[in-house]
Amino acid sequence: MRTDRSAPPCFLRWTDYLTRRSCTLRVARADADATLAALIAKYLAVEDIRPLVSARLILPDSVSELQSVQDLALTLSDGGALGGAVPGAIYRCGVREISPDQIPRKVAADLNGCAVSLIDVSIDRSEAEYTRSWTGFHRRRWERNRSALEGFVRDAARGAQPSPDASEEGVEFLRRVAKAVWDSPFENYSRFTGQKLAYKTGDESILNMIGGGGAICSEKVQALKFLTDEYGFESRCVFAGPDAIGPMPEDRLRQIIESLDFRGAHSAMRYWQHTALEYVICGKRILVDATNGNIPFLFMPSADVLDGDSPKPVRVRMGTYTEDFYYHRAPDDLAMSLFYMMENFVPEIDLVQVFDNELGLAITEDFLVSPLPHRTEEEFEALVDLYRHLTESRDLDFDANPDWHLDGPLGETFQRREPAASRSILDSHDHLLSRYEHFEGAGCQMGIAVVQLR
Repeated sequence: MRTDRSAPPCFLRWTDYLTRRSCTLRVARADADATLAALIAKYLAVEDIRPLVSARLILPDSVSELQSVQDLALTLSDGGALGGAVPGAIYRCGVREISPDQIPRKVAADLNGCAVSLIDVSIDRSEAEYTRSWTGFHRRRWERNRSALEGFVRDAARGAQPSPDASEEGVEFLRRVAKAVWDSPFENYSRFTGQKLAYKTGDESILNMIGGGGAICSEKVQALKFLTDEYGFESRCVFAGPDAIGPMPEDRLRQIIESLDFRGAHSAMRYWQHTALEYVICGKRILVDATNGNIPFLFMPSADVLDGDSPKPVRVRMGTYTEDFYYHRAPDDLAMSLFYMMENFVPEIDLVQVFDNELGLAITEDFLVSPLPHRTEEEFEALVDLYRHLTESRDLDFDANPDWHLDGPLGETFQRREPAASRSILDSHDHLLSRYEHFEGAGCQMGIAVVQLR
């Protein structure tokens, strides 16, 4: 086939519609007018990306972006091999759906000051079912970052061996790795800095910890299970929540996941407000809660809090509230569907964790740091009154600033004690504001509240 050498270079952008993850490749001139099916085969469903790098069709630092889109848009075998498109996924160019046998349209675009043709393909999995092979997904993610992940485990275990069939050795290995996860920050600021991942998978949470960041409870559960599954430990997920007394409403929770209808669901969702893990090692059942965020490191026989007609609660305080958390064993498919839902089907999940779940941007042993969105001075003063009510009734102190800085006695103390977290919080402003205005409308400002918890 003859090609027009005078035509501008052609680029192809794949974007996962649900997560907004995207990658851009240069298309060989011979493929500029290829069908969608041909583009998928040559530029998406490729196990070995090295030929694309060698041909200078993708930059080396963009490979991870392509791999992330592959993991979302394509089916995976349990061994981690790539398959075809996720069943039910729809491919679009602009607003128009495009079938595999069609040639995607090109649009004129500017790339670093150069005129190019762009094939812009959005992959919409909104109508796809919960079809991920978690075994294959984790296998690909482990092999991709094996060296860093093994290094994290080696540093955490400090000589303890991963022996799930040897009681004492296996328990000690698990305890040390879980404690390393617990020791990482409980934070949301990394959703708005760096890679700006709205919700992290287990491997992404571990890599974030290696880089000095952290995660919230459901991300830490995935992180710990991701690691210990690799070493053969038997575990299952546990749901918990404030005053979640009595049997867990499993059918109602499944209905919420399937319908994505959260109306009137508060009483049921309190059962999965928090997550943890239960391990079985040589017949011993151990409850492991590696969350942090002022939830104590729990590594204990699970019978007291999971067994019997009246399991005992664990008293915790995340933020300014002291609550009794009741723990319940959860079916693994329900738990993984919950994680998948948050990763894929809640567009504002980054803001939900900060505002709706009242976790702010960071919770340490001594401080809660939370953004204060406002449009007017009156709105800011109303937020200050709310924090004053919350803190005075609990004998706590707080600073509140209408602008994005950590001035004031508590803010300055927080900066001295948590310099890395402080920098990340201050760096999160632009993306946090952009995300907030995307859902709430333009014209907002962001202030900061710093609450002293002890």
